[in-house]
Amino acid sequence: MLAALITATTSICAAQTALPETSGPAIEYDTVSAALIALKTKPGVAFTVQNGWDIATDEAAMTIWSFSPRGYSAYPAVVKRQVVQKGSQVSIKMSVHCEGSKVACDDLVRTFSRMNGFEVPQ
Repeated sequence: MLAALITATTSICAAQTALPETSGPAIEYDTVSAALIALKTKPGVAFTVQNGWDIATDEAAMTIWSFSPRGYSAYPAVVKRQVVQKGSQVSIKMSVHCEGSKVACDDLVRTFSRMNGFEVPQ
């Protein structure tokens, strides 16, 4: 199982080296399935489907959850992106919980990092 945490302040890596894993949970749920079940029952969370991905939007928590579809190489996986404000600074915190292979999960992290304008860690 891979748990990764990426922020907008990481550095870019041209080579496809293995990404570091976090020492603890990246999200507040133990599994991708548990996150999906909890969010489906959480009041105020809206679900849509985009290109096969289940997208959960929690406006109150300023968070978007993207759940990979069956057949995706990193399935099952979830990417959590949350707007975080510290003082006058606003940033996006991206957390990934991936239960696929290490290579597929690293690719998922790189894909979402690039899609969100983050630099990929070495």
